[in-house]
Amino acid sequence: MQGERSRMTRRFLLKGAVGGAGLLALAACGTATVMPEAGEAPAEEESKAEEAPQAMEPTVVSALMVLQGQNETWINSWNTIFANFEAANPEYTMEITDSTFGEVTTKAGAALAAGISFDDIYGYFGWLGPFVDGGIIQPVTPLLAKDTEVTVDDFYESGILKYKGVAYGLAWLLTAHPIWSNNDKFVEAGLKTPAELEAEGNWTWEAVLEAATRLTVREGDEITFGGLRIYPTHTSYLPYYAWAWGADLWNEGCTQATFNTPEFADAVQFCVDLFAKHKVIGGNFLEGTQGMFERATGGVRQFEERITANDLFEIGMAGRPKGPNGDSATVMTPIGIFIGEGAKNPEGGWAFLKYTVSADALPEVAATGQGRFTANKHLEPLTLFPYEDPEVYKRMAAEGRPVPQLLKQGDFNTEWRATWDAMVEGSLTVAEGMAKTQEQVQGWINEGGCLR
Repeated sequence: MQGERSRMTRRFLLKGAVGGAGLLALAACGTATVMPEAGEAPAEEESKAEEAPQAMEPTVVSALMVLQGQNETWINSWNTIFANFEAANPEYTMEITDSTFGEVTTKAGAALAAGISFDDIYGYFGWLGPFVDGGIIQPVTPLLAKDTEVTVDDFYESGILKYKGVAYGLAWLLTAHPIWSNNDKFVEAGLKTPAELEAEGNWTWEAVLEAATRLTVREGDEITFGGLRIYPTHTSYLPYYAWAWGADLWNEGCTQATFNTPEFADAVQFCVDLFAKHKVIGGNFLEGTQGMFERATGGVRQFEERITANDLFEIGMAGRPKGPNGDSATVMTPIGIFIGEGAKNPEGGWAFLKYTVSADALPEVAATGQGRFTANKHLEPLTLFPYEDPEVYKRMAAEGRPVPQLLKQGDFNTEWRATWDAMVEGSLTVAEGMAKTQEQVQGWINEGGCLR
């Protein structure tokens, strides 16, 4: 192994028609051999072959991707995406450096230090700041501006990965969290399902509380059937509740934290009460002991394996409940593909990036549990199971807003979790917790500001 190809851990080669099993050869260390068919060709045919013009050698698109540590569906889907991209674009051949999710930033940094560049890099939105500041990725704005097939207006704002207003990628994956329901339990309790309430325009957080209270079953202090599971413990979920009460995490320019507003305190108090006062948080949706579940669409694979396969209950779904201000407050979290700084084949990298957000890739994306929220406004969500409502997905995608993100988000995550636990336990009041968070977030804004 010499030169550029020595850095690759995996090479994908194609032969013949490509479908779900179009990946024909896979070799470690970036090289592969295709064995000839049995038998020798006649000498005159060999001579003619030598005289025939040779096809142009495809150019390499080098990509740092995430397959290691993922489930079989994910790995198979991405291998098929690589193969199908090559089949549709014979001028390119993919060379993949594999990584776990947790090692991407380390591998990208190590490659840069060694003078190695990638055309494409798997792009979690939380890595934007370090990747841009570290000189690892480049803007896609010039490539997008000269493209004749897509424009920036084709994409939802939440589907464009931006850092300080500059676009660095497009999202092949947009994540939001519908509310899934155990419809059998709603019927038993004489309650309208979340979908029915949503159709009437009555799907609100107050309706969530009422249903969760009536569904929850206790034996002593133990919850044997929980009404609800939500995640205000996570900062990435926090805007769901803040926005629904008319609050925000900081001002538009990200110069001032806004955790000290009455609306934000009311939103957090409502969530704390669900845990500490009403005690409706509990159970396990996958085991049939929970009424409502706030979960991203990747969960449908588990629903099929654990709920449908065992005929536990009828699954229902609805969008986000409205808050007191009438806002359904949908947070959209993107993961995309970045173009590496110093990419040797940026056009090929851009071609692969575009392919990942196209209709051609959507069936494989859907198999992973994604593809329900599409970054491209013109693509319909692809659903696979009867309990999924594409209209809910479309509405959430249209309403979705990019997740607010600090450059010091890791610090925020850690400190908020500790503050949340203290508020639920009662060692901090909500007013005290919000005042503490206001001071902390303002400090992180002053130090580094926000992602977008």
